[in-house]
Amino acid sequence: MFSIRQRVPSAWRSVLMLGVLLAGLLAVTAPRARATTAQDVSVTFGVQATTEGETLLVSGSAPQLGAWDPARAVPLGTTASAYPHWSANIQLPAGLTVQYKYLKRSPTGSVTWESVSNRTLTVSPDGPGNDDRWNVTPVTAAFHATASTTWGQNLYVSGNVADLGAWDPAKALPLTTDSAAYPVWAGTHQLPPGTTVQYKYLKKNPDGTVTWENGDNRTVFITSTGTVTLNDVWR
Repeated sequence: MFSIRQRVPSAWRSVLMLGVLLAGLLAVTAPRARATTAQDVSVTFGVQATTEGETLLVSGSAPQLGAWDPARAVPLGTTASAYPHWSANIQLPAGLTVQYKYLKRSPTGSVTWESVSNRTLTVSPDGPGNDDRWNVTPVTAAFHATASTTWGQNLYVSGNVADLGAWDPAKALPLTTDSAAYPVWAGTHQLPPGTTVQYKYLKKNPDGTVTWENGDNRTVFITSTGTVTLNDVWR
């Protein structure tokens, strides 16, 4: 127990006691503050799927996705106007790479998994979320754009599909670079196969404003399999 000796002037005793109380308060609250430093991101899992009375769910490698246990899979929802599009928002740690799949659960409890390979997602605060198709393997699109930027600017790509943010700069796909690669910025994302995609690059400034590149929308046809590599130059 802390005690104040008689030789301490009475005028300082209240100050010392206040310091002790503040130190104790910080000791209690510090662990709680540290526990909230890990940034969670709300990720939208969306999929186009027709059903016959089943419930649609998503499961995967992360505990938040049920760790591949169908009993702990996350149910997706839909409405009469949105069907056959199902979706759910799930909190996942930023930077985490997860594998996942969709499954259907019948009214009797039987489960049917997708037969395609596991899907992969790296969680990003700026990620647009997923727009998958039931039992359809997405195609990986690798974006490479040569663009000079000023200090604090970052490069993104957006387009006419939900996978690229549907032209919403807030949901655009972030591209990255480093001292060895600059001025080439790169990033990969999964896009629906057999689809013609329009896209454009944009720069986000430190103050939050956005600058789109000039010219018409770029266009690419996403093949049914493999990887599509795009090598562009900022206009």
